[in-house]
Amino acid sequence: MSNSLVTITIPTYNSEKSLNFCLEALKNQSYKNIEINIIDGFSKDETLKIAKKFHIRDIKKNNGSLLQARYEGVKLAKGKYILILDSDQILYRDTIERAVKKMEQEGFDMLALGEGVYHCNTFVEKLFQMDRRLINKLNNLSPFTGVIMPRFFKRNLLRQAYDNISVETLPSTGGPDHAIVYYEAWLISKQVGVLKDAVKHMEPSNLRLLMKKFYRWGYTSVEAHYGHYHHLMSQKERLRKGLFTKGLFKESVGSVVLLFFKGIAFKTGYYKGIFDRYGRFIKNK
Repeated sequence: MSNSLVTITIPTYNSEKSLNFCLEALKNQSYKNIEINIIDGFSKDETLKIAKKFHIRDIKKNNGSLLQARYEGVKLAKGKYILILDSDQILYRDTIERAVKKMEQEGFDMLALGEGVYHCNTFVEKLFQMDRRLINKLNNLSPFTGVIMPRFFKRNLLRQAYDNISVETLPSTGGPDHAIVYYEAWLISKQVGVLKDAVKHMEPSNLRLLMKKFYRWGYTSVEAHYGHYHHLMSQKERLRKGLFTKGLFKESVGSVVLLFFKGIAFKTGYYKGIFDRYGRFIKNK
């Protein structure tokens, strides 16, 4: 296995509660040839102080969308491979080492990372865990009907995918950013694999936090629905494909309950986004 440089790019905004855990896991990776950049949305908490504690030198401010923030991180990347990570995700110690090995030995251009839930104590966290187990078992890699999406890419592929994203979508899209990136990468290459047991996600611990998160996802998905990615978005917003497959009844029930709460929050944010979009249109006429 080569010792190729891997860039990890992390968008942040008021991420002080999770960023320390995320960066600590990166510091302890068995694979050492990594660089980290942080694209921050003008955080008002201790986010940047935590980043500097870990000696992160590539820190850039961004006042655009999440999709735009990820793009800024990709443009800064010097690595042969790029991992697009969230500040509330904690890698297993050997994740990057296994990812590089899998890419080089099996010829993949991108890898999805098998996810679990970091804390699994509350009712809501357990719903996320059941949903994640279902997703991992079904292993559906379709960019249209699947939920598993790559995070570890060859740099050239990821940059080309971003270059193909429609200009009206880039500055305004948050929630479906990952789906759009995967779709554009998939149009270029179908060489996608899965790295099992790779990352744990710090999910919302209660309904209030869940509703807040997915309201924001819905609000920031409006432009993607109206524009170039309307067909993709219309297929993504469905119940999990493969629900109630034999042996997955409990996981399927948990997934349906979770999707009910997520759907309420998402649609509320989405329709508020449409209302505000229409208001801007009228104001600018």
